[in-house]
Amino acid sequence: MHYGVVTSLRRWDSIPSLDFRQAKTFPSIPKVLVYTHEEQRNVEFMAMVMWTIWHRRNQVRTSSKEYPLSQVFHAASEALATFHQAISDAPKQTNHTRPAPVKCSPPPSGKIKVNFDSALFKDIGKAGLGVIIRDNNGQAIASLSEQASMPFSPDIVEAMAAARALSFAQDLGYTSFILEGDSANIITTLSSDETSLSTYGHILSSGKDMIGADSCVSFSHVCRSGNSVTHNITKHARYVRGFSVWTEDVSSHLIFIIFADYG
Repeated sequence: MHYGVVTSLRRWDSIPSLDFRQAKTFPSIPKVLVYTHEEQRNVEFMAMVMWTIWHRRNQVRTSSKEYPLSQVFHAASEALATFHQAISDAPKQTNHTRPAPVKCSPPPSGKIKVNFDSALFKDIGKAGLGVIIRDNNGQAIASLSEQASMPFSPDIVEAMAAARALSFAQDLGYTSFILEGDSANIITTLSSDETSLSTYGHILSSGKDMIGADSCVSFSHVCRSGNSVTHNITKHARYVRGFSVWTEDVSSHLIFIIFADYG
């Protein structure tokens, strides 16, 4: 935008909030805008005038239509009025009540639930696997936090966590349980009887092969907020060498999270 075009406009003095343009000189357009803002002048209209000048220049360069400088102020006024009208016509935003966070639901009486999750620690090139086993009262039966090498895909590390959860539960002698995680892809693949050709399909197949013929394992998906305890156990893997296991408990710093998770 040429500053000479701005200074050549003759109607500055007809606008009270911008009449300073006839008495003051500025070396550049940014200086004009800064002054307009600091002196609490009509900044909106000044900005619209600047835009209209830029628009006029493009019209003159690309179109054969006349666009006299005398029309700049009128066009800027109309554009600003249209803008204000559009704002006033916009639907008002209503204050929606934020939905309550989803909490982990305990399994049916006599059942146990095995939750798993994963995390990537890119700064140290490692991945975290987390598992917690709980009874129908929400009490922790066992939990695991394990550090592993970082794979190239988040889905792969999530599959690793699911397979580790299956092996962990079976190692402790549990053959009937609900396996739950917050990855829809992983749970869908586990629930299917078809062979998965995904990059993590073989990991899940190996995990399911560990399920004995007399076992009863079902799969359940939960949103992230309903898997918060497992997620925190998983993040703890950053500070673990190999893996840590807690039986009939979890790491002490997670006890308050379990209480909050079950209200």
